[in-house]
Amino acid sequence: MTTTVRHWRQWILRKARRRVAMNVTGAPKPRPLSTVLSEVPGCWVAVDRVTGEPIEVAESPYELARRLRSRQIKNVAIVRAPDPSEPELVGLG
Repeated sequence: MTTTVRHWRQWILRKARRRVAMNVTGAPKPRPLSTVLSEVPGCWVAVDRVTGEPIEVAESPYELARRLRSRQIKNVAIVRAPDPSEPELVGLG
């Protein structure tokens, strides 16, 4: 076994052990993003990356960014929740 393969194998095993350890300790599992987005259709949402909870909701991305900066919120993902009445873009062709 080459050195590179050995290092990759050790890295994968370390990651697997950490994942198992986190599940055993009862760390809170993040909520599915689809659930969070269904609660606020048509809005821009800042979702906490750790817990999956919506932190801030706004009608425009600029308003959301202004609110996040004013509250000094970091470590969030910004996503637009689609409205069920909006058509879904499937392809360009």
